[in-house]
Amino acid sequence: MKTSFLCSRVFPMDEARFYPTKVFVTKDSENLLLTRKVLENTRHLPVEFIADSRELIEDVLLSRDPVGEGKKLLLVTHQRGEYVKPCPCTPQYIGCNYFIINTELNCPLDCSYCILQLYMNNPLITIHANTSQLYTQLDDFLKKNRNRPFRIGTGELGDSLALDHLTGRSSELISYFAEHPNVLFELKTKTVNIQNVLAHKPPGNIVIAWSLNSAKIAGEEEMGAPPVHDRVQAAHLVSQAGYRVGFHFDPLIYYEGWEDGYGEVIENMLAQIDRKKIAWISLGSLRFPPALKPVILKRFPQTKIIYDEFIPGKDGKLRYPKTLRLRLFQRIVKDLEKAGGGKIPVYLCMESRDIWMDAQKKAPRGKREVEKLLTLPLGANENDF
Repeated sequence: MKTSFLCSRVFPMDEARFYPTKVFVTKDSENLLLTRKVLENTRHLPVEFIADSRELIEDVLLSRDPVGEGKKLLLVTHQRGEYVKPCPCTPQYIGCNYFIINTELNCPLDCSYCILQLYMNNPLITIHANTSQLYTQLDDFLKKNRNRPFRIGTGELGDSLALDHLTGRSSELISYFAEHPNVLFELKTKTVNIQNVLAHKPPGNIVIAWSLNSAKIAGEEEMGAPPVHDRVQAAHLVSQAGYRVGFHFDPLIYYEGWEDGYGEVIENMLAQIDRKKIAWISLGSLRFPPALKPVILKRFPQTKIIYDEFIPGKDGKLRYPKTLRLRLFQRIVKDLEKAGGGKIPVYLCMESRDIWMDAQKKAPRGKREVEKLLTLPLGANENDF
């Protein structure tokens, strides 16, 4: 396929893809179709079948760097809880009524600011293979919400495409949501692992989105992730193939020269991507629970991002003071408008209404209004709030 050939020429895909040092499979998942696919795609690696994953997880948690050790190992198992959940957002901030699907757990990339370093009691890269339960839950959820447009996506607890060469999950989900035109389905990634996406005929309600940062921050704080210009090039190929794309500048990080750093990324992004193909852009400033700070210090002693001034937010997380957050948001919005992206829907992640108003001169009344903005056809959003 021509687009796949272009992708392989632009990106060293085999070098960039994640492969673990060992694969573990729980006995209850051994005969599942997705497990067989993963084992076929990791057939050159050692495999161990285990009755229960608890002892394995405990051993990794006792290591010197559980997060780093967990990123070397792959666990294929069952999802015991709910696959489909509302995206968490404190009531004190404006949400966007987004829903999340947790198909994988943890990420082979190693970003210094990643909140998963703190929250996970299972540090292994984990694939949930019981897909029949996933689609049963999705069927029930979509039936209840069949009369309204809404957004749903993967990528909260792990990168949406980082394991796609092992699972082929993107193809299944794209095919499934193509049958539900009232849903905008998003795959969110920092990778260039797009070959399965490019091999699929793009439905109009699928959005492939990239998390972007300045080149400096990406190089210093997003270990294992492709350079930002490669991510933008991947978005270009995907949009050229017919998909809608999205971008998430989250977290925006303050440093000397940040204005030029983010401005260059925006200029490059809008030079390569047709604005009509951009479904949305989100902005969020660096924020983290206080307990994450010592974890970052231990795992990334060279980082400088935690030494700026931070204040407790309404959700208990540490974040930049309001004046600095506004500087970041206002400059990004200005750069987008200057580069010709003024009609692209832009929303703020976990911010109050007054920040919205000061950053964009307009503000939604609540999460349903944000949802309406982001589910309208492209270019039809100018007077929504």
